[in-house]
Amino acid sequence: MNMPKRKIKKAEKARKENKEKIYDISMSVPTYNEKENIAKLIGEIYNEFKSHGINGEVIIVDDNSPDGTGKIADELAKKYKFVRVLHRKGKEGLSSAVLAGFAISKSDIVGVMDADLSHPTNRIHTMLNVIKSGDAEFVVGSRYMPGGDIIGWNAWRLLMSRGAIMISRLFTRVRDTMSGFFMIRKKCIEGKKLDPKGFKILLELLIKADYDRVVEVPIVFINRTKGKSKAGMKEILDYLRNVWGYIRTRMKENN
Repeated sequence: MNMPKRKIKKAEKARKENKEKIYDISMSVPTYNEKENIAKLIGEIYNEFKSHGINGEVIIVDDNSPDGTGKIADELAKKYKFVRVLHRKGKEGLSSAVLAGFAISKSDIVGVMDADLSHPTNRIHTMLNVIKSGDAEFVVGSRYMPGGDIIGWNAWRLLMSRGAIMISRLFTRVRDTMSGFFMIRKKCIEGKKLDPKGFKILLELLIKADYDRVVEVPIVFINRTKGKSKAGMKEILDYLRNVWGYIRTRMKENN
């Protein structure tokens, strides 16, 4: 019996997708002026992958950093086979950089972490195992739970973070909605209309992604020692605009 052409095309597409998804995890690392940190980060991720037998990839998404981060990233891609680089034309924002990395990933599980060495690379395997074991489809590296901590922030940064998390309680019970270190099964976000502004994307995914369970894993966040933080008043306003958009959407759904 001959298979219909439509089914043949569908089967060929599935085979192609399965062939492309060859990694255990695809980590997106957005960069803008991170020349002092990116090489060390990639070295640490390499050690983590090797120590735990993880067949992972890293996608560096650089927004045309004027400090030459993109060129360093290209050199790292030559040195490490698991590194790819996506160059963008300008400073388009961290959230869109994360989504751009997810879009070209070659894994069923995608993740993100900052390039400034603030997130502990030695928690990658722990977080990945939560998803691979089937305990959850979504895992968040959390600073605000037993075992988690923040080192090096001043009172203003802590107040900003706590305030943003308090607002997010309108939508989720996750304790660290401002985390920039998380992983999710790619199927949970496929077909979703995602348009976050600013440098925080986690809350958008917590609200819009399709998942049954999210788990938080404690991490110790260490404030950057090199380079300049991207958090500022613009990012606060972007976050508030995002929240207002979520509230409006919920109000429309309830009417």
